[in-house]
Amino acid sequence: MKKLILIFIVNFVFTLKFFACSYTPISFCATSESFSENLIVFGKIVSIDNNGIDFEIIDILKGQENKTIIRIWNGVDFDCNGNWSMAASELGELNETLIIILPKIAEKKNDWEIIGEFRRPDFFGYTPNLKVENGIVSGLISGNVSYPYVEEQANYEIFKNSWKTNQNCSSVVLGTENYNLEETFKIYTNSNNKFKISSNKNTEFKVRIFNINGLKIESTELIEKEFEIDLSKYSAGIYFINITYENNKIQNFKIIKK
Repeated sequence: MKKLILIFIVNFVFTLKFFACSYTPISFCATSESFSENLIVFGKIVSIDNNGIDFEIIDILKGQENKTIIRIWNGVDFDCNGNWSMAASELGELNETLIIILPKIAEKKNDWEIIGEFRRPDFFGYTPNLKVENGIVSGLISGNVSYPYVEEQANYEIFKNSWKTNQNCSSVVLGTENYNLEETFKIYTNSNNKFKISSNKNTEFKVRIFNINGLKIESTELIEKEFEIDLSKYSAGIYFINITYENNKIQNFKIIKK
């Protein structure tokens, strides 16, 4: 009987730990609002060691920093986070380019830390970093992973200009900007309910359609040349068309069903 009770207690503790460690992260934009005083930078990982990484700053999106290369020390692990899961090296690989929200070290929590430098940001419940490749920002930029609409890609220049102009991510939303200046696709009205997308080159693309509330209502993948959108079963209003093609290039349209 005692053995059964012990097994029950152990299982109960592990179950509690599991639930305590499960989380749904908020977006990068929401994280930046939660930690408004932190430094936000775009840059490149230039070295990695057991205690942290060296990060070369290319652009400062928010905050101030005089150094070109800064130190990002390992964060503080917590029980359910696993061994070394707060290692700064987990932010990315050598020479990888990232956008990071960085908390400044005001109080030492590890022997290797230096006050005034930076600690690996806590991802538990947050999204403190995004990847940048070929001018495209990717990750949980905005939106909510619990709902169909998540903004996962943006042109870096548009992302940077949003911070310079607004000091936040407010301009990095679906439908407000054309992420790619090259007009590969055009959209034509066939009728009040139907719209045709055509491409000026032979390339596969996928289409996502969102309503005015940002909810994805349809998606189609791997289309070539032309595609017809039929909104007859949806109510009148504004809809956003998101087209992804050629290694994550993006073009967006706003259409109005009357």
